[in-house]
Amino acid sequence: MKKTQLNQKGFLRAGLGVLGVMLALAGPAHAQEMCLLQPLSWAERLQEAPLVVEARVQATRSLDTGPHIITLNELEVFKVFRGTLPAGALTLLTEGGTVGLRREEVSNAPTLAVGEQAIFLLQPDPTQLGRYRLAAGPQGLIRLDLATATAADPFRRYTSIPGELYPTLQAQTGQAYREIQPNEVLLARLRRVARPAAPPVITSFSPATVTAGTRAVLTITGSGFGATQGTGTVGFSNANNGGTSFVSPLAGEYLSWSDTEIRVRVPAATVGGAGPAGTGRLLITNGTSESSLSGTNLTVDYSLANVEFSGAPAPVALVSRDGAGGYTLTYNQNFAANTAATASFERALITWRNGVGANRKIAAVTTPINSNVANDNVNVVSFDDATELPAGVLGVAYSYFSGCSNGAGGFNWVLAGTDFIFDGERSWQYGPAAPTGGQIDFETVSLHELGHGIQLGHIIRPGAVMHFAIAANTQNRVLNATNDVAGGNAIIDFSLSAPRCGNPSYVRLAAVPLPVTLVSFGAGRVSGGVQLRWQTATEVNSAFFAVETTLDPAGEWQELTRQPAAGNSTTARRYEYLDGRAGAGLRYYRLRQQDEDGTDHFSSVATVAPAAGRELVAYPNPFGAELQVALPAAEAATLRLYDLAGHLVLTQAVPAGQTAVELSAPAVRPGVYVLEWSTAGGPPVRTRVVKQ
Repeated sequence: MKKTQLNQKGFLRAGLGVLGVMLALAGPAHAQEMCLLQPLSWAERLQEAPLVVEARVQATRSLDTGPHIITLNELEVFKVFRGTLPAGALTLLTEGGTVGLRREEVSNAPTLAVGEQAIFLLQPDPTQLGRYRLAAGPQGLIRLDLATATAADPFRRYTSIPGELYPTLQAQTGQAYREIQPNEVLLARLRRVARPAAPPVITSFSPATVTAGTRAVLTITGSGFGATQGTGTVGFSNANNGGTSFVSPLAGEYLSWSDTEIRVRVPAATVGGAGPAGTGRLLITNGTSESSLSGTNLTVDYSLANVEFSGAPAPVALVSRDGAGGYTLTYNQNFAANTAATASFERALITWRNGVGANRKIAAVTTPINSNVANDNVNVVSFDDATELPAGVLGVAYSYFSGCSNGAGGFNWVLAGTDFIFDGERSWQYGPAAPTGGQIDFETVSLHELGHGIQLGHIIRPGAVMHFAIAANTQNRVLNATNDVAGGNAIIDFSLSAPRCGNPSYVRLAAVPLPVTLVSFGAGRVSGGVQLRWQTATEVNSAFFAVETTLDPAGEWQELTRQPAAGNSTTARRYEYLDGRAGAGLRYYRLRQQDEDGTDHFSSVATVAPAAGRELVAYPNPFGAELQVALPAAEAATLRLYDLAGHLVLTQAVPAGQTAVELSAPAVRPGVYVLEWSTAGGPPVRTRVVKQ
């Protein structure tokens, strides 16, 4: 399958027979890639799918094929939208699964639960005669939410199954569907939607900020939940698709349920493996299928991967598989020949090592193993040279787990190994320059997939590495302290004390001293030149920072200055440097931080646009609790921050003679804002900023 630049269809607005609360969540389809996916149009998806059905998962069975674990899903068909059913059973093959105490998971590969219903876009599986696989990978699955009579794929929510999804499918296939048998469960749900009873009322929930997969407990108060749970559920916004659907905890994660209060753990492992809980509104559905949304968002800072086994979730421990405190990754020979790709991947590797102590390194030798990876104790990094990734998929991480009984009725799990496969036909920007012209930033993608490799799940937080979505022409090469660093530290802390299943090869993970945790690095024009500022959270045996600049990031870099580092510090440190010799043209800057043993580490590259008269420069962008602002001139002025509706959010007076300001904005909600600098005698100067 040759993968090309792909377009996305618009969002249909039909909403017949839909719960009113769900209409509040409907919006335009996301114009960005989701979880390393590039959106496929309906025409492109259907081109890959000779068979399209509405079906229920009747049974699942995982098999160990030797190289991999696969799962066979037996489908009970209700409707056929395209194609002809096979003579025998319809079996869907999905990647990953559990056999005994071995588990395999593949990022971007959907998992399914018995009883789950969906629209399946299918094609014959070339490796399993008579069986099928999803066409276009995860974009070939449209999950039906029977609690709300809605549906969702990775890029779009359908606010009514009969009123929006069915007409869309029939319009795209050019034919009416054939009913094989009535879908009684869906029909009963639609009848209840047509005759709604009093919905539950959510008064509050606590805490407002949580983490997923850490056994954190959320308490929800209100009324109309039902005296007992019955078939009632708590729906969390799905972090795998930015909240276009909801995910439900496993049955054992509900701690209590009454008519006025629900206590439930915030899940990473959810029903059907649909995705971890993410930031967004809560959806409560009671035992008689009435639903309502919370009025405010629950914030999920990070998510730790959990393995579900016997209906219970458990976190995963990292261990020392290489006998040197961690994991050794091996480049495929063709990947190793691409020196720009290896340099980009290794920058991402060092970012996680320096940021959270993730002890992973690159082997001195290469391997002929390419995308035909397996659970073979060789952690391969490769392009998909032999077997292509599904259309629209940019990269995947294979995670291999090994489990053991903990002697108390539960199970412990360790990460036995990982493989990383990237699309070999993509228009990549390997850096250090910024991506342009529709390029995808390889370092950003590598950083994200390596995050999956240390068992971080998706979150919904623009600006964070583990945010579910990336887009062309954007880059994110720095870990977010609240989300990525905190989540990575939680995994490392757990792994240092977790049981190791008694396997002698699972030596205790070695803690890695962090040379420097770089929180932010930015550069912007001011009246005297280019102002650079950076901040560290911790420093260990750090010797100095060298500020380097260039006109061509692929060429030679010039050192401008060296500043002594703190050496050893556990408190935040701020540094700055004014490049007074910078010309008016485009320039690039980076930091070279050297440890006391002579080891060098490089920051991401900051791009400074050509001077354009009166210009307002704000960084970092996206920003967190603080925003540094380089002013167009040293005049008395006022800085104002507006949301996109034009509401004034923050204001600060700037005295004459001041060329830089630090705005404190911890209470500003995440989103897009307009920053304005205005004086008494001149026109205002504005720029757009993003709060993460």
